[in-house]
Amino acid sequence: MIANTGVSYGVAVATSDAIERTLGAIRDQGGRVTDQRRAILRVLFERSDHVSVDDLVARVHDRLPDVHVTTVYRFLETLAQMGLVTHVHVGHGPAVYHLNDRRHAHIVCNACGIIEIIDEAMMGQWSVELERSLGFSLVDQHFALAGRCGRCRTG
Repeated sequence: MIANTGVSYGVAVATSDAIERTLGAIRDQGGRVTDQRRAILRVLFERSDHVSVDDLVARVHDRLPDVHVTTVYRFLETLAQMGLVTHVHVGHGPAVYHLNDRRHAHIVCNACGIIEIIDEAMMGQWSVELERSLGFSLVDQHFALAGRCGRCRTG
C-alpha cells in the first residue's frame, strides 16, 4: 500500500505509467507539460467514475490550490481533441468527463442521480438493431439515457 490511500503499489505504478504515456502524447503533438496538467491528469486517472469540472477543480486544488478553472476547461478540451477524454450530459446537471479507456454508453437515474455504464457488447446489440430496423448508424454518445434505477423503483 502507498501511504494511507488504499491504493496498491501496482495500481499506483500503472496510473503513473498511463499519465506519463499521456504526457508523452501531448509533447508529441507540441503541447506543454506543466504541473497543472499533470495534476489534472492524476485526478482523472485516479477516478474510476465520471467527474464534473467543479469536482475535478476541487480535487486538483487539493494538490495545487492555484490552478484556475479556465486551465482545467482548456486542458479538458485539449484531451478531448486528442481523443483521450470525453464528456457526457447526464440529465439536467453539468456535463461529466471521463477517460476514453473503453467504449460505453451511460444511463442515469432521475431520482438518485447514479450513473451506470452500459458496456460495448450491449451497445453493439443496439447498433445492430438500429442499423437493421431504421438504417441508423449509432456513434459514440455524449448523453445518457434517463430512467429510474432498480433501487429507486422499488423504494
